[in-house]
Amino acid sequence: MKGVFHLKSNILIFVFLTLLLFITGCTLSNSVQTYDTNNENVISIVDEKVLKIDDSEEEFSYLTDLSEEELKSYKLFTQEYDTNYIKGFSPEKIMLIYIHSAVIDDIEAIYSLVYIDGELLDFDTFKKIYYQNLNISNLEMALDFRYYDTIKIKQEDSNGLLVELTVSYGRFTASTLMELKKENDISKIVLPHSFKK
Repeated sequence: MKGVFHLKSNILIFVFLTLLLFITGCTLSNSVQTYDTNNENVISIVDEKVLKIDDSEEEFSYLTDLSEEELKSYKLFTQEYDTNYIKGFSPEKIMLIYIHSAVIDDIEAIYSLVYIDGELLDFDTFKKIYYQNLNISNLEMALDFRYYDTIKIKQEDSNGLLVELTVSYGRFTASTLMELKKENDISKIVLPHSFKK
């Protein structure tokens, strides 16, 4: 008799645990399915918004502010890297060309646009030092100031000038300054001393 009672209690426990497992399993699978459905909806909404943003945005370029005539001069400059083609450009536009050159990795243009008090390094040495010390920071600046709000001369004196580039992200405003000096009537970007001979 004791063995029969023990067997009946084991069967009841087994049935109870099976039902509990079945109920819990159904509940979990339903909630997972609901979650997956909601997740798909969220993803489709996000994808839709991204598509709208992509459709509405124009291709950004730091050369947008150049006139048609200036763009022609810029193209001639990039064929020969002769700065005489961009002689009449403002310091602000020289800075924009410099940043654009960093974005497209036009090291020859960058080399042509830099001012170094003293003797300029040969191209191969300059290129090596540029990629070691300045390339990444130039690319970060180009990315950070994409869709900039203003570019203007911040300070000017007999030694040169500072050009300020400003961008706003909501309440946050950031700016960067570049020093330029005249060389043969062309404003050029002043680089750190590590680029001197």
